[in-house]
Amino acid sequence: MGITKVLTILLLGTLALSLLPSYVSAETPLPFMKDRSENEVDKSGNSKFPYNLTEDLNEQAPVIEVMATTVLGIMFLIGVIMMVYALTTKTGMVLKRSTGILIGVPLFFITVRLFFILFFTTNGTNVTLLVTDILALLTSIGFYAAVGMVLIALIMRLFHKFLNHPEFYRWSKKLYIGAAGLTMLTAIVPLVIQNI
Repeated sequence: MGITKVLTILLLGTLALSLLPSYVSAETPLPFMKDRSENEVDKSGNSKFPYNLTEDLNEQAPVIEVMATTVLGIMFLIGVIMMVYALTTKTGMVLKRSTGILIGVPLFFITVRLFFILFFTTNGTNVTLLVTDILALLTSIGFYAAVGMVLIALIMRLFHKFLNHPEFYRWSKKLYIGAAGLTMLTAIVPLVIQNI
């Protein structure tokens, strides 16, 4: 297991060094490069530091995103290799770890992608609209899930009528109770959250 960690560190170090920008030292600034003096002050006496920091972050965002995507891709491949190793040698601990990697990496990848999209494309008005839309989406999902639970409960009740098995009746009863509870919570909780 030690060789895998060493190879991973070497690969990530090589990748990080290859993606770092290389700067050319010149006595006169090149025409295509911006002047990056941190002590620059505008005519009103205010420093331009926060603006330059935001501008630098915006310039570096694609590089950061490419690096994060590459690192997550490498981690996913390591998870696949670990899974193959665990399945061939029947090692439970490695199988558990590789399963965690294979589940966690795509979730983290989607989270990173959504973070960059939301962070660089939203402002104050869009954030409130986004939260309202997410709340409406979750409310509609709750109502549709309750309808699905009722339909499954009806099928279970039908199975109970045909087979006269008590488990089907219990399951349908639990699904009815769950659907009623989900409907009440879906109807009440958004109103409570909006009035806080």
